[in-house]
Amino acid sequence: MATAFAGCASRVPHPPYSAQPQSALVEVVAPPPPGRVEVVPANPKTGAVWIDGEWTWRRHRWAWTAGRWVIAPAGAAFCPWVFERGIDGRLWYAPGIWRDRTGAVVSPPEPIASAKVDSAAVVNASGVIEVIGVTARPGANDGQGSAPSSGSTGSNAPVRAP
Repeated sequence: MATAFAGCASRVPHPPYSAQPQSALVEVVAPPPPGRVEVVPANPKTGAVWIDGEWTWRRHRWAWTAGRWVIAPAGAAFCPWVFERGIDGRLWYAPGIWRDRTGAVVSPPEPIASAKVDSAAVVNASGVIEVIGVTARPGANDGQGSAPSSGSTGSNAPVRAP
């Protein structure tokens, strides 16, 4: 029975994860909108790992950076994006980023394939349409992904492509 279940389940390989250091947090003036729905393309290459899409703080507004397949840098771990609300009500954010074993920032790998992102308006829990930036192309100057972590993080809903 377990074999049949495992055969039906599809797993998306992820890179090794590491926590964001507190020093990576920057103050922002608004919480991120609800996550975008992404269609995850088939894994294009043996050894590729999936980096989930993430909200990136740019020019005083949130912009979505699409999820993508990459080849993880050797010896590096991915620190997923994080959003936190301090006990004083202040808002803090750190973008997803790659770091080596010493904690030094590593250049992000080039995307091999990117998610298709739902382009519908982003509506918050109160039913109000959020004003957001354009969907960003993943690249060296963008945020690098997301994954669940403890605390108040944004989330997205990846969907496997047929």
